[in-house]
Amino acid sequence: MSKVYVYTRNSNAEAFEKGSSRETQIKKCRNYASIKDLIVDEVIEEQCSGQIPFERREKAYELLRKLKTNDHIICSHLDRFCRNTLSLLQMIQKFKKKKIYLHFVDLNCETTGSDAIGNVFLTMLSCFAQFQAEQTSQKIKSYRERMRSENKFSGGKMTFGYDKDENGFFVPVEKEQEIIREMLLMRKQGKSYRTISKQISQSTRKKFPLSWTHKIIQREMSEQGVA
Repeated sequence: MSKVYVYTRNSNAEAFEKGSSRETQIKKCRNYASIKDLIVDEVIEEQCSGQIPFERREKAYELLRKLKTNDHIICSHLDRFCRNTLSLLQMIQKFKKKKIYLHFVDLNCETTGSDAIGNVFLTMLSCFAQFQAEQTSQKIKSYRERMRSENKFSGGKMTFGYDKDENGFFVPVEKEQEIIREMLLMRKQGKSYRTISKQISQSTRKKFPLSWTHKIIQREMSEQGVA
Protein backbone atom coordinates (compact mmCIF):
# COMPACT_ATOMS: atom_id res chain seq x y z
CA MET A 1 0.00 0.00 0.00
CA SER A 2 1.38 3.41 -1.00
CA LYS A 3 2.18 6.05 1.62
CA VAL A 4 2.00 9.84 1.55
CA TYR A 5 4.77 11.90 3.17
CA VAL A 6 4.77 15.63 3.81
CA TYR A 7 8.30 17.07 3.78
CA THR A 8 9.02 20.44 5.44
CA ARG A 9 12.32 22.29 5.78
CA ASN A 10 13.44 25.38 7.64
CA SER A 11 16.75 26.93 8.57
CA ASN A 12 17.35 29.22 11.56
CA ALA A 13 18.18 32.09 9.23
CA GLU A 14 14.80 31.78 7.48
CA ALA A 15 12.80 32.31 10.65
CA PHE A 16 11.97 35.88 9.60
CA GLU A 17 10.94 34.88 6.08
CA LYS A 18 7.19 35.22 5.69
CA GLY A 19 5.29 32.05 4.81
CA SER A 20 8.10 29.57 5.43
CA SER A 21 7.24 28.46 8.98
CA ARG A 22 6.86 24.76 9.69
CA GLU A 23 3.20 25.15 10.60
CA THR A 24 2.42 27.02 7.38
CA GLN A 25 4.15 24.41 5.25
CA ILE A 26 2.30 21.54 6.93
CA LYS A 27 -1.08 23.28 6.60
CA LYS A 28 -0.56 23.93 2.87
CA CYS A 29 0.53 20.34 2.26
CA ARG A 30 -2.40 18.83 4.15
CA ASN A 31 -4.86 21.03 2.26
CA TYR A 32 -3.28 20.00 -1.03
CA ALA A 33 -3.41 16.31 -0.06
CA SER A 34 -7.10 16.63 0.78
CA ILE A 35 -7.86 18.17 -2.62
CA LYS A 36 -5.95 15.36 -4.36
CA ASP A 37 -7.73 12.69 -2.28
CA LEU A 38 -4.49 11.72 -0.56
CA ILE A 39 -4.21 10.84 3.12
CA VAL A 40 -1.01 12.01 4.82
CA ASP A 41 0.72 9.17 6.67
CA GLU A 42 3.72 11.03 8.06
CA VAL A 43 5.18 14.54 8.31
CA ILE A 44 8.96 14.85 7.93
CA GLU A 45 10.39 17.99 9.57
CA GLU A 46 13.89 19.04 8.54
CA GLN A 47 16.00 21.79 10.14
CA CYS A 48 18.87 22.66 7.82
CA SER A 49 20.09 25.00 5.09
CA GLY A 50 18.50 24.70 1.68
CA GLN A 51 21.99 24.66 0.18
CA ILE A 52 22.50 21.10 1.47
CA PRO A 53 21.52 18.58 -1.25
CA PHE A 54 18.29 16.72 -0.45
CA GLU A 55 19.88 13.28 -0.23
CA ARG A 56 22.53 14.55 2.22
CA ARG A 57 20.03 15.95 4.73
CA GLU A 58 19.47 13.83 7.81
CA LYS A 59 15.67 13.50 7.70
CA ALA A 60 15.53 13.42 3.91
CA TYR A 61 18.04 10.57 3.83
CA GLU A 62 15.87 8.59 6.24
CA LEU A 63 12.85 9.29 4.04
CA LEU A 64 14.64 8.13 0.89
CA ARG A 65 15.51 4.82 2.53
CA LYS A 66 11.88 3.94 3.26
CA LEU A 67 10.23 5.16 0.03
CA LYS A 68 8.56 2.48 -2.04
CA THR A 69 6.89 2.33 -5.46
CA ASN A 70 3.78 4.55 -5.75
CA ASP A 71 4.60 6.53 -2.60
CA HIS A 72 4.02 10.31 -2.60
CA ILE A 73 6.10 13.22 -1.27
CA ILE A 74 4.40 16.60 -0.85
CA CYS A 75 6.35 19.86 -0.40
CA SER A 76 4.79 23.27 0.05
CA HIS A 77 7.37 25.04 -2.13
CA LEU A 78 10.03 24.05 -4.63
CA ASP A 79 12.84 25.59 -2.56
CA ARG A 80 11.82 23.53 0.51
CA PHE A 81 12.86 20.44 -1.43
CA CYS A 82 15.87 21.65 -3.38
CA ARG A 83 17.55 24.88 -4.46
CA ASN A 84 20.00 23.53 -7.00
CA THR A 85 18.74 22.96 -10.55
CA LEU A 86 20.91 19.95 -11.34
CA SER A 87 20.27 18.21 -8.01
CA LEU A 88 16.52 18.71 -8.38
CA LEU A 89 16.38 17.26 -11.87
CA GLN A 90 18.56 14.29 -10.91
CA MET A 91 16.31 13.52 -7.95
CA ILE A 92 13.17 13.73 -10.08
CA GLN A 93 14.67 11.31 -12.61
CA LYS A 94 15.35 8.83 -9.80
CA PHE A 95 11.78 9.17 -8.57
CA LYS A 96 10.43 8.60 -12.07
CA LYS A 97 12.32 5.30 -12.37
CA LYS A 98 10.95 4.12 -9.02
CA LYS A 99 7.43 5.51 -9.70
CA ILE A 100 7.52 7.83 -6.69
CA TYR A 101 5.34 10.91 -7.00
CA LEU A 102 6.73 14.30 -6.02
CA HIS A 103 4.22 17.13 -5.50
CA PHE A 104 4.79 20.87 -5.06
CA VAL A 105 1.85 22.74 -3.57
CA ASP A 106 2.84 26.21 -4.81
CA LEU A 107 2.98 24.88 -8.38
CA ASN A 108 -0.10 22.68 -7.98
CA CYS A 109 1.67 19.89 -9.82
CA GLU A 110 3.10 16.40 -9.60
CA THR A 111 6.49 16.26 -11.31
CA THR A 112 7.06 12.65 -12.28
CA GLY A 113 4.98 12.65 -15.49
CA SER A 114 6.65 12.00 -18.85
CA ASP A 115 5.19 15.03 -20.63
CA ALA A 116 7.97 16.87 -22.54
CA ILE A 117 6.44 20.30 -22.00
CA GLY A 118 6.13 19.57 -18.31
CA ASN A 119 9.82 18.72 -18.14
CA VAL A 120 10.76 21.98 -19.86
CA PHE A 121 8.47 23.87 -17.50
CA LEU A 122 10.05 22.14 -14.49
CA THR A 123 13.55 23.02 -15.71
CA MET A 124 12.55 26.67 -15.95
CA LEU A 125 11.02 26.58 -12.49
CA SER A 126 14.06 24.94 -10.93
CA CYS A 127 16.27 27.64 -12.50
CA PHE A 128 14.02 30.23 -10.94
CA ALA A 129 14.24 28.43 -7.58
CA GLN A 130 18.02 28.68 -7.70
CA PHE A 131 17.77 32.37 -8.54
CA GLN A 132 15.29 32.82 -5.67
CA ALA A 133 17.65 31.03 -3.28
CA GLU A 134 20.47 33.39 -4.22
CA GLN A 135 18.16 36.35 -3.65
CA THR A 136 17.12 35.00 -0.25
CA SER A 137 20.74 34.34 0.68
CA GLN A 138 21.59 37.94 -0.21
CA LYS A 139 18.66 39.24 1.87
CA ILE A 140 19.78 37.19 4.87
CA LYS A 141 23.36 38.41 4.44
CA SER A 142 22.20 42.04 4.27
CA TYR A 143 19.99 41.50 7.32
CA ARG A 144 22.88 40.10 9.35
CA GLU A 145 25.23 42.87 8.26
CA ARG A 146 22.67 45.49 9.28
CA MET A 147 22.14 43.82 12.67
CA ARG A 148 25.89 43.64 13.27
CA SER A 149 26.31 47.31 12.30
CA GLU A 150 23.70 48.13 14.96
CA ASN A 151 25.54 45.91 17.46
CA LYS A 152 22.56 43.54 17.60
CA PHE A 153 22.35 39.75 17.62
CA SER A 154 21.56 38.48 14.08
CA GLY A 155 20.68 34.87 14.86
CA GLY A 156 22.62 31.62 14.93
CA LYS A 157 25.04 30.65 17.67
CA MET A 158 25.83 33.38 20.19
CA THR A 159 29.33 34.88 19.85
CA PHE A 160 31.69 33.82 22.66
CA GLY A 161 32.25 36.67 25.09
CA TYR A 162 28.81 38.18 24.61
CA ASP A 163 25.15 37.68 25.42
CA LYS A 164 22.14 39.70 24.30
CA ASP A 165 19.80 41.91 26.30
CA GLU A 166 16.01 42.11 25.97
CA ASN A 167 16.38 44.49 23.00
CA GLY A 168 18.74 42.19 21.10
CA PHE A 169 21.88 44.25 21.76
CA PHE A 170 25.19 42.58 22.54
CA VAL A 171 26.33 42.78 26.15
CA PRO A 172 29.73 41.52 27.36
CA VAL A 173 29.92 38.40 29.55
CA GLU A 174 32.72 39.25 31.98
CA LYS A 175 33.80 35.68 32.69
CA GLU A 176 34.20 34.95 28.97
CA GLN A 177 35.78 38.36 28.33
CA GLU A 178 38.41 37.49 30.93
CA ILE A 179 39.28 34.33 29.01
CA ILE A 180 39.56 36.34 25.78
CA ARG A 181 41.87 38.87 27.42
CA GLU A 182 44.06 36.04 28.70
CA MET A 183 44.21 34.51 25.22
CA LEU A 184 45.20 37.82 23.65
CA LEU A 185 47.89 38.40 26.27
CA MET A 186 49.43 34.98 25.59
CA ARG A 187 49.35 35.66 21.86
CA LYS A 188 51.13 39.01 22.35
CA GLN A 189 53.74 37.12 24.36
CA GLY A 190 54.46 35.08 21.25
CA LYS A 191 52.75 31.83 22.24
CA SER A 192 51.35 29.63 19.48
CA TYR A 193 47.63 29.06 19.01
CA ARG A 194 48.13 25.42 19.94
CA THR A 195 49.81 26.35 23.23
CA ILE A 196 47.11 28.92 24.01
CA SER A 197 44.38 26.39 23.31
CA LYS A 198 46.01 23.82 25.58
CA GLN A 199 46.67 26.21 28.47
CA ILE A 200 43.20 27.79 28.36
CA SER A 201 41.61 24.32 28.31
CA GLN A 202 43.66 23.31 31.36
CA SER A 203 43.00 26.50 33.35
CA THR A 204 39.24 26.54 32.69
CA ARG A 205 38.78 22.75 32.67
CA LYS A 206 36.85 23.15 29.43
CA LYS A 207 37.84 22.07 25.94
CA PHE A 208 38.87 24.94 23.66
CA PRO A 209 39.69 23.47 20.20
CA LEU A 210 42.63 24.88 18.28
CA SER A 211 40.48 26.10 15.36
CA TRP A 212 38.08 27.84 17.74
CA THR A 213 40.94 29.51 19.64
CA HIS A 214 42.44 30.76 16.38
CA LYS A 215 39.07 32.14 15.26
CA ILE A 216 38.41 34.02 18.51
CA ILE A 217 41.87 35.56 18.67
CA GLN A 218 41.75 36.63 15.02
CA ARG A 219 38.30 38.17 15.56
CA GLU A 220 39.43 40.18 18.56
CA MET A 221 42.68 41.32 16.94
CA SER A 222 40.77 42.39 13.83
CA GLU A 223 38.28 44.41 15.88
CA GLN A 224 41.16 46.07 17.71
CA GLY A 225 42.94 46.84 14.44
CA VAL A 226 45.88 44.58 15.25
CA ALA A 227 47.48 42.73 12.34
